[in-house]
Amino acid sequence: MNKNIIKEEKVSSKTSEYPVGLWEIIFIIMGALGLVGTAMIGLGSKVIKNMFTPTRVEAIARSLFDYQIPGDSQGIVGVNFGSKKIAIINSRKTPAEISLFMSKAPTEQIKDEESLKLDITLQEIYQGSFIPTSEKVENQELCGKLVPVSIQAGKHILGEQSLQLDAIRYMAKITDNGIERSVNIIANGKNAQDKAAKVFKSLECKFES
Repeated sequence: MNKNIIKEEKVSSKTSEYPVGLWEIIFIIMGALGLVGTAMIGLGSKVIKNMFTPTRVEAIARSLFDYQIPGDSQGIVGVNFGSKKIAIINSRKTPAEISLFMSKAPTEQIKDEESLKLDITLQEIYQGSFIPTSEKVENQELCGKLVPVSIQAGKHILGEQSLQLDAIRYMAKITDNGIERSVNIIANGKNAQDKAAKVFKSLECKFES
């Protein structure tokens, strides 16, 4: 009985070291991997460190797509477990004028609840929220294939201060050999449409040989 109490106190004190948002993401990842209890907590610190190492994030991103972001860019958050990879790359300006989300997962995993929750959570926290006011769908080339691209105009909401900026969002998916790659580009500020279009046109899939 006492041992269990001590164990719970240790776990509780360890989880309190990190913001709730980060642990929400870790719980999702560990749940997807089937890890629970102390195994989850023990890996938590390592997961956090790896997720936010810019060079590691950029390496994950480059394994998914070649891309070009006007000006300088930096890796924000990256996840690589099993066959699923996610990376978010932002322009360096504050607030970021361009945010690029990329992911890759087997098609049979796309509808998995934990996998979908991870994509949505990471985008909301590290890309910001997007409220569309208009949308059009165009067929554009991505990685040598014509795919439907959702182009939305709307408001980009950033940070806890709920800063709202006029923005453009491009969303597209491409499937090849049972693997789905997704991109979500948000550009705000002056010439947002041109910036988003340039980033989208720069994308080239990195297919495994």
